[in-house]
Amino acid sequence: MLPILGVSLIAGLATTGGALCVLLLGSLGGRRLSGLLGFAAGVMLSVVAFDLLPSAWNWGGIGAVSGGFCLGALLIAACDFLLTQVTLSSKRGREAGPLRKMGYLIALGISLHDFPEGIAIAAGTAAESHLGWVVALAIGLHNIPEGIATAAPLRMSGMVPWKIIALTLVMAFFTPLGTLLGFGILAQSTQSIALLLALAGGAMAYLVWDELWPEASKRSPRWAWVGAIIGALGMAALSGMHH
Repeated sequence: MLPILGVSLIAGLATTGGALCVLLLGSLGGRRLSGLLGFAAGVMLSVVAFDLLPSAWNWGGIGAVSGGFCLGALLIAACDFLLTQVTLSSKRGREAGPLRKMGYLIALGISLHDFPEGIAIAAGTAAESHLGWVVALAIGLHNIPEGIATAAPLRMSGMVPWKIIALTLVMAFFTPLGTLLGFGILAQSTQSIALLLALAGGAMAYLVWDELWPEASKRSPRWAWVGAIIGALGMAALSGMHH
């Protein structure tokens, strides 16, 4: 179990790698930010459509998919409301604007997503030992643009780089945690896996609809669409690696 946990952690740390890409780019202009946010929106919708929901359907059927999806959307909506109250209550939060809140919400959504991904690594390993490594590789590649999605709005809001790196390092541990608990969950109930996958899908779909896409298209709609198409097609290709 230890080798696959190590591989799972490396896959999680790819999120930090994506964040580093944003930090190394330096200042982000309006068009570049629109392109990055559009790219992140495309990535997240592609993951939901081609990875999370089909997997949830396979594990638990329509009941788990619909229930988990709605629960995930409601969970992020509630977090959105709470974070809005927190940011509006402080002068620093108001100055940072919606980008800071968006970054935190994306981090939460991706963490919810990383947990069932870790379970997927456990499920792959339980099915065939080499399959866990293949799933982990695909998840690692997924996590690079997800790190970009988290870091871009946070950097634009003025957050210092070390805090962004620290946040993505915390996020990275959700993948091996999911793998560790996944072995136990698999022995109990596949229905709970389906709910977790669909919950992550609902959370990410809400983020795209309510936060990412409005912010991306506000600055430069053309660059937002270019980024979204590239992100969606690229992630769809990566999703095919473990199907």
